[in-house]
Amino acid sequence: MKRIIFIITFFIGSIPMLAQDLDQYKYVIVPEEFEFSKEKNQFQLNALTKFLFEKYGFETLMKSEEKPADLQENYCLGLNTKVKDNSGLFVTKLVIQLEDCRGNIVFETKEGRSREKDYKAAHHEALRDAFSDIEALNYSYNQGEVAATAPANDKKPKAAEKAEVAQSKPETRAPEAPEDAQTPATAPAEVVVENPMIDNDSAKELEFEKDNISYFLEKSDSGYSFFQENSQEPFAVLAKSGEKNSFIYKSLTRQGVAYFDEGGNLVVEYLNAENKSVKLVYKASANQ
Repeated sequence: MKRIIFIITFFIGSIPMLAQDLDQYKYVIVPEEFEFSKEKNQFQLNALTKFLFEKYGFETLMKSEEKPADLQENYCLGLNTKVKDNSGLFVTKLVIQLEDCRGNIVFETKEGRSREKDYKAAHHEALRDAFSDIEALNYSYNQGEVAATAPANDKKPKAAEKAEVAQSKPETRAPEAPEDAQTPATAPAEVVVENPMIDNDSAKELEFEKDNISYFLEKSDSGYSFFQENSQEPFAVLAKSGEKNSFIYKSLTRQGVAYFDEGGNLVVEYLNAENKSVKLVYKASANQ
């Protein structure tokens, strides 16, 4: 009996220690492309990963972003993000891993799952499900803790040497009839293209229309402020996520991701109260 109590006590006691161990790391680094992906930010999954880490208190950087001085001096302050795709025929399964500067996995979530038919919605739902383990950590950076010191030699750790190479992986699920005509299950992966309006640095405002209401984006240092016509205050902001045409979307009532499609239209995606994916498209005025 005592042995059983000891085992239970040890198991329960190890849970908060895990959170405490993560508190010593200051940064989380998200790649532009996961190993199972076929292109950068496929399904907007990398931008969503960055957004969710930030939501749960982590200071998050995309891998291509310029690193802060303290991280450049000691890259062991950061954790590299990996997402494993264990999907089967009918269920999308994702696992989030955090890897330290020596290539050791210091944290791994449960297997997030989704039975959504649409690939993008399924990956978003499975990722959010896996992130429930990260939310439960109640992470808070503890400056008093010291992360493992970088190796004495000048060589980068094994994890840092690995190139982020996309590995083509055949889809294992059979195509099914889509429930939502706007997001077909067999639709090809989204392609991030150059948006001529975004490249024009002289353009301070971008105009859109939805449901006969006009909207406009105004550039800011962090991304864009999103206004409705004749409004003095923005109802949402689009924060840079590391990808040129991909942003983190934040309003008073919604949080999600936003990006520009090949036509220059603004697409906003988020989960509603029923945990269902919602997609809003604001048509660029040039396309009207």
